[in-house]
Amino acid sequence: MRTSKYAIIALAGAGMLSACSDDGWKTGNPQMDVKTSLGAACFGDSLRFTINASDAEVPLSTLRTQLFFGDEMVSEKVIRTKNNGSDYTGAVYVPYLANIPDGRATLRVILQNINFTKTELEYEVMITHPEYPSLIFVAEDGTEYTMLPQEKYVYSFRERLPQELKGYIKAPKYGENGNELTFGYESSMIKVGAESPIPFSNSNPGKYTVSFNTFTFEGAPFTKLMFDNNLFESVDDTHAEVNMNLSQGQSISPAGFPNFSDWWIDPDYFTREADGTLTFLPQSGSYKVIADLGMQYFRVYPLNGNNPATLNEDGTGAVWAIGAGVGKPSVGSNEVGWTTENALALAPVGDRKYQLTLVAGQTVKSDAINFKFFHQMGWGGEFGGDALTSTSDIVKVGTGADGHDNGNLYLADGKQLEPNHVYIFTVDLSGGAKAGILSVTDAGEQAFEEKPVNVSGIKLTTSDNSFYEGVVALSQGAPLGITGLTGLDEYYADPDYFTYDEDNNDFIVNVVDSDYRIRINKAAKTISAVMMNGGEEATFDKGGAIWLMGWGVGSPSMDNQFGWTPGAAYCMAQISPKVYRFTGIAGPEHGSTTGMRVRTDYLSFKFFMQDGWGGEFSGANALRLAGSAPDLIKDAGNFELADGVTLEEGATYVITVDLTAGPDAGTIDMVKK
Repeated sequence: MRTSKYAIIALAGAGMLSACSDDGWKTGNPQMDVKTSLGAACFGDSLRFTINASDAEVPLSTLRTQLFFGDEMVSEKVIRTKNNGSDYTGAVYVPYLANIPDGRATLRVILQNINFTKTELEYEVMITHPEYPSLIFVAEDGTEYTMLPQEKYVYSFRERLPQELKGYIKAPKYGENGNELTFGYESSMIKVGAESPIPFSNSNPGKYTVSFNTFTFEGAPFTKLMFDNNLFESVDDTHAEVNMNLSQGQSISPAGFPNFSDWWIDPDYFTREADGTLTFLPQSGSYKVIADLGMQYFRVYPLNGNNPATLNEDGTGAVWAIGAGVGKPSVGSNEVGWTTENALALAPVGDRKYQLTLVAGQTVKSDAINFKFFHQMGWGGEFGGDALTSTSDIVKVGTGADGHDNGNLYLADGKQLEPNHVYIFTVDLSGGAKAGILSVTDAGEQAFEEKPVNVSGIKLTTSDNSFYEGVVALSQGAPLGITGLTGLDEYYADPDYFTYDEDNNDFIVNVVDSDYRIRINKAAKTISAVMMNGGEEATFDKGGAIWLMGWGVGSPSMDNQFGWTPGAAYCMAQISPKVYRFTGIAGPEHGSTTGMRVRTDYLSFKFFMQDGWGGEFSGANALRLAGSAPDLIKDAGNFELADGVTLEEGATYVITVDLTAGPDAGTIDMVKK
């Protein structure tokens, strides 16, 4: 609505008129004819106008449109008016600002001639928020997610995402005069037009909701992982770390960690108090704390500067455990093995004394161990049988001449660790690095209250309420029937074996009827399966299973490549009799998100008739390339990427092996979905 119209004569002009009336000075009379409606607009609009401007006496100078929110001018458009009596078309931008309610703004239209005489019109404009049908979140890698309206102003999407998700929000053009808008990050706030990506972050990767409020410009989640005032920095999708000085007996308040009450707390480094704080147990010093968001535990080791500490000749420094039969938080889900970067640092508990606390059947195997102590996180100095003597009648140190590898720990003949008992391994280096004494103390049984999980009525076994497994008879097309787990929609179940049924909050079995070993990692929120034949893993001859080994393929992500290690092969999902499938999103070798099960730039794999070396599909049983496979892969002894081919990161690829014509007439196809 137009509220006023008046002419203004500049004071300077009036003075000149009185002093120089004989010069023919004219104030003029600017006139406007507004030809468009200016009564309503949305935040983010370009409020367009067409105005005829004229002055019968004096040439025109400028046409200004000014938009006011209250008393503050928030936008202005200036047009040079060169031609008297012409129509002038333009637009004044209606800024999109946070926390401004729908209401009335003021639009002032000012026409001025060259003698500074002005005519001004004033309109009330009703400004409202656009009601977008959807928004788009564009991640840094180009992936787009549709954000749908949930309630007034609030838009969100829920997908399986990395822990950190950076990108911008794109709002479409709304209405005839709307503009496409982008929301970025600036000064720790989401703003229209900001160029930096919005750093959304969740406590852990997996399925979670990202939301944005178009009124307040508030977004979520922005979760920071903290130890008191120490901020963890993300390493990859499932790990964050911080270097900090810790004092013996120090109380620590963790913040931002998901389901923290379910986290496993390493008894060598912390005690969990009733109020949720942690008390630090080892000697004071500099430590790296790694938050493993998949396994849900803190891995800790001492530092020398910014590097892992090493052992000195006088017995000060650090001692590390590497080898088989040991692993935290569970030997079943995270065995150290001979991968040196997985080494466990013994906690320095006193002057040149180092401690490793293990629970038989949980963090150490009760019937077989084969690990040893090293001077560093890696190969180099190590404790042989001449540098470490055991006082235990259960755990011995091999000498290399007694049938056991030099320095490797083993269980004495006829001995085993009592299941669920706590064993404290202490390495005393008071006499220096070459005169170590190992003692192993049985601290008694650990109280364990099992939280049962069932699949199809079968109770799975667990020793830590984190890793569950059991053999279950499954029927194709039937529900998996999981009980005892919450948030099933957040779990990553092998997509070839299972499909999530949102309506029934369960998984549907995709594979042929058989017995399967079901493995559920509650901490990492993954579900996998292996075909069984009786009480043993199925082979091609006994059960019809085939197995995948090699590089460039892994599950649940490329961070878990199968490689060529016997016993680590992948049992292909048999989706119909003698037809097998492996589906994966293409991703990088390191830092892949869950579901990225094929590598973009390198493949070298083949198929076997058992979990490990032995019968394989080669020679007379070699698989022939079929369908679109030749466009993507070649048979070079192992299946590799075809010459010049790189898989598209983020795209889904399906590998199908068809043996319905027999093992000597099998085919392999690979397609991009």
